[in-house]
Parts: sequence; C-alpha cells; structure tokens
Amino acid sequence: MRLIAFISFCAFLLLAGAVFGQAPQYTIQDLGTLPNMQACSATAISQSGNVAGWCTSQVSQNLVIDAPSSHVFLYSKGTMTDLNITSLVSPFPTAINNANTVAGGTLNADLESDTLSASPFLYENGAIHVLPGQLEAALPVALNDAGQMAGTVLQANSNVANFFIDTSAFIDQLSSGTITQLSTLGSGVAFGMNSQGEVAGAIISANASLFVPVLWQDDALVMLPLLTGYRQGVATAVNDSGVAAGVAFNLVFTELNDPNAASHAVMFSNGAVTDLGVLSNDTYSEATGINHAGTVVGFSTTQPPNFALHLQAYAAAPSSNYHAFIYTNGKMYDLTRQLVNGAGWQLSYATQINDAGQIVGAGLFEQGNATVEHAFLLTPVPVPTVNFVAGAGLSAPLVTSISPNGLITIFGSNFTTSPAAALGANDITDNQLPSNLANTCVESGTSKWGLFFVSGTQINVLAGDLPASGTVPLTVVANCGTADEMPGPTVNVPVAAVAPEFLYFVNYPNGPNPVAAIEPNGANVGPAGLISGGTFTPAKAGDVLTAFGVGWGATASSAPIGTLATGAATLSSSYSLTLGGMPVNVAYAGLTPYFAGLYQIDFTVPAGLAAGNQPLVLTVGGVASPAGAYVTVGN
Repeated sequence: MRLIAFISFCAFLLLAGAVFGQAPQYTIQDLGTLPNMQACSATAISQSGNVAGWCTSQVSQNLVIDAPSSHVFLYSKGTMTDLNITSLVSPFPTAINNANTVAGGTLNADLESDTLSASPFLYENGAIHVLPGQLEAALPVALNDAGQMAGTVLQANSNVANFFIDTSAFIDQLSSGTITQLSTLGSGVAFGMNSQGEVAGAIISANASLFVPVLWQDDALVMLPLLTGYRQGVATAVNDSGVAAGVAFNLVFTELNDPNAASHAVMFSNGAVTDLGVLSNDTYSEATGINHAGTVVGFSTTQPPNFALHLQAYAAAPSSNYHAFIYTNGKMYDLTRQLVNGAGWQLSYATQINDAGQIVGAGLFEQGNATVEHAFLLTPVPVPTVNFVAGAGLSAPLVTSISPNGLITIFGSNFTTSPAAALGANDITDNQLPSNLANTCVESGTSKWGLFFVSGTQINVLAGDLPASGTVPLTVVANCGTADEMPGPTVNVPVAAVAPEFLYFVNYPNGPNPVAAIEPNGANVGPAGLISGGTFTPAKAGDVLTAFGVGWGATASSAPIGTLATGAATLSSSYSLTLGGMPVNVAYAGLTPYFAGLYQIDFTVPAGLAAGNQPLVLTVGGVASPAGAYVTVGN
C-alpha cells in the first residue's frame, strides 16, 4: 500500500510547458427562428456569449437591396427574443455588449432612383432609444462594455454604388450623449471598435472613391499599409492589442458590378499587412472580426466584392457560394469542415468572434427535403494538446526518451473532464492496463497504449512496442471510443534502449530528489519530516534497501511489452549501482512483480558513508540515471 501511495503521489505532480498549434474544432448550435420568421442570420456576439441577429419571413433576402420586413432578435440563455424594432423596415444589428445593449440600423438602396437611406437603432435597458438628430442617418457598427458606440454618419449621394462618400466616423459615449467626430482627412468610415475605444475603419478620397485603411488610436489617426497588388483597403475590426482585421480590394464604385473587382482578407499588425488568402476553389475573401488571440473570421467566396464590402455578411442571406472561414496559427480553415456535430450544415458567413472563441454567423441547413437559412453559434471544442513528454520519475533534469516497458507522463491540456486512475484489479484485464481511461486514449500509430492515470492536464502511460531507435508518434485522443472522438496534434518522442531514472518521494523542480526506497519491512527511507504526516528513517550501513524506478529497459520477462509483470525478471543489459560514489552489492535488479512499467533494485548500504544525503546512481547499458537522486544515510 505504501508503494501504491507513493506512485500515485508522483503521478499527480504537474509541470508547465509550451503549447503546439492545432486545427480548431467547433460544436454548432442552431439558434432557431422567431415565430413566422423562417430565415435568420446572427450578426453580433458579446464577450459573455449573447447573440444578436435578424430574421425574415422569406428566404434569399438582401436587407439592403430587397428591403424585406426584418425582425431583430436577442439570443440569451437559450432563448431567442424579438426586440420589436418596428420603426424600421429592414433593420439588422451590428453590435451587442455584455449589458445586452444592441445597436444597428438599416441601409436601404433604391437602384432605380439612385437613392440611399440609412437609419440607426439602439436597444438599451430593455427599450428602443432615439439617437440625436446628428446621428439620424448613422449606421452604428460597434459597442464596448465601457458604454461607447462607434459608427458612421452616411450622406445621401447620387452615386448609390458607394455608401461611404461624404461620410464621417464617430464615437458616442452613451451615458453622457457626448459624440466625438473621428474623421479628420476627407470622409471617414468606422467598422469596428475594441474595449479601449480604438476604432477600425478607413478614410476615403471623395474624388477618387479610394479607401485607405486606418485606426483611430488615442485621438491619433494611424494609417495602415495597403496590400501589394491592391489599391484600397479597410480595417473592419480591431482587438485590444491594436491588431486589426480587414479587406484589401480593388473596386470601381461607379459601377454597380465591377467585372475587375477583387478582394482578399488581411490582418494589420506592427505596421505590416498580411494576406490571409482564400479557401480552396475560392477567389475572393473578406475578414469581418478578430479576437484578443488574433484569430480572424470572415468569408471566402467565388463572388467578387460589391459596394456593400464586408457588410454583405451582415445584410445578405447565406448562399452556397459563400464559405465562412477562421484564420488561426497562420492558416485559413473552412469552418464547415471544422464542425464535430455539423452534419447537414454549410456555413456561409462568420460575422464576429469573441475572446472566448465563440463565432456567430449564418448558414444553410438541410432540414428534411428543404434547405433553410439559420443563424448559428459556434463554440470551440477543447483539442487535447501535448505540451511535453517525460519519464514518470520526473527527474531533474527530465528524462525525455522512451524505452521498452517505459512508464512515461504526458503533460498538456484538454485530455478529459473526468479524471480517473487504473489502480484496482477491476481495471486490469489479462495483465493489461486499460487502453481507454476516462474516454481518453494514447495512440502510437495504430497501437493504443495502457493507461495508469488521466486528468485534464496529465496522463501516465505505459509504452508498448518500440523501434530500436529513432522516434515514435504519440497522439492523445479525447472522447475516445465515442462519435465525437477528438485527436490532438501528434508529437514525436525519441526512443532509447534504456532511459533509467528513479522514482522519488518528493519531486523538486531543480532537484536533488529523495529516491523512493524502503526497508524490507516496508518502512520509508529518508530524512525525518520529509513529507508531512509520513514516517521516514535514514538508512544505516548494512541495511538492505529496495529502490524503485522506471525506464530501465528490456528484461528476461516473457510477458509482452506493455503489460503487467507476472513475476521477477532481471535486466537484460549490464548494470551497476553506486551510493555516495561507492560500488554497491546488488541482490536483484529488474521488474517489480505484478506491476506495469515499475522496476526495483535490491541492494545493501555499504559501510564508510558519511551521514547525510548520498547520491544514488544506476547505470544500465552504459546510460546513467540523473545525478540528482539521493538516499539519506544516518550514523
């Protein structure tokens, strides 16, 4: 029982490490519809996960061009509520904050008369509020939790193909009603804002209709670079680090449909612009949102940009030739392909992402024999991530190679939500540890290895068959054996014939560490008071001790690699042991019977050692155990 207790203590030690990049995965939630409103889109999400969007009674509607009757909804705690914004014909929300303040407006274009109308709305404290006269033609685009609202005042223009000629960007401090105009060079347009009140947008040359991407930061206008090959650009969103997402484009606004139009989603950071590219088989893309981690969302498509730019995602119905994307770890992913429960969905637009990684937008969903247009909420699935792998002794320094019958510890994150240990007879079948514990597996190629212990951040695993040298791939699979299996990124771990180390009563990050050693009667060997509540006695000359370890390599055992030892089995490689630098008489060195991956060495403490902590070094096949191991010797 003492041995089991000390092995369990070592197994639960946690260390930190670096995280590898991985492909994101998400669960999708259909937000449903309002009564008699069959087509819905989600356009805004708060940091707390509440969602705003719109619904209409007809499919395939564009709120700007078709001007159908639309209803704005607030989705919170599983319930979709109609905000009853009846004063506007085709309203759509663009922003929501944690107080459930919702802002948005209308953009109605009459292509026959070449006229444009714009009207704002603000839903705050459960009621619709009238904005001051100077904002009566505004389109609010962003809210933060400091009570600031950013947007753009639009001016009617005979050239309806450009909403943004003669416009001015602003910030409205809602609590005081103070409105600050941001535009200082020609027309200005705001598209996004962070929690600090920094605004993303563009300034516009009225004569040339050219957009130049900018940030308004601390009352200063920061010009952002244009992407090579593109004459124009806008910043559509900005995070709290001042990193912005946006669109680089070529578009002649005097033409309703420019045959030479082009666009690519971009990211602006540290004075540079990065082309985010497009999804496979697409030609154009636009970015709509960014969070604190620098993860960008938007859409990729075969359709060239039009005068609505990225607002296409806010006001247009989802379509099969638009594809929602996420850009993370330097790569663009099709969000539809990243769903773990998304059968029947095609995601068209991703409009916003919050700092928790939740994403909202609109997509097509196969329902019976019909295709419906629904709003969605994506929640990231925690992917099991391996930070590093070490011998289970957790020596200082760590042993980083695996050997036959090696007991190793994997550290990382998102392994399971239900910690479990395999320490009882009910967990063992045919002398084998379970290969699936707490719905978690560790795979090496096509093999699953036996597990001792699994928590959210740590796995203790017994290595199976290994090659003679090189590396072996290791993959942690969460939800193993279920329909929602989640494999993490594979890591390659070096292999060695032997990787000897001792186990310890206490692991100090920088060592030295007291070796787990016992007397024949089971008494613990160590300095008094080593562990609170435990009894420890220093060793004396002539005492016969048993010390335990892992990674000592092949033995004479006939049991298959990766199983419990059925009896004693001596080491196959040559070995030697020293205590305090003195050679030690060894009675047995090999597997501990009826344990998996556990080795022991029985030896006699030599005479002539000074009292104190004496280094214990085991050398197997020419490889020495880490130098920080010690046994306490008394007078």
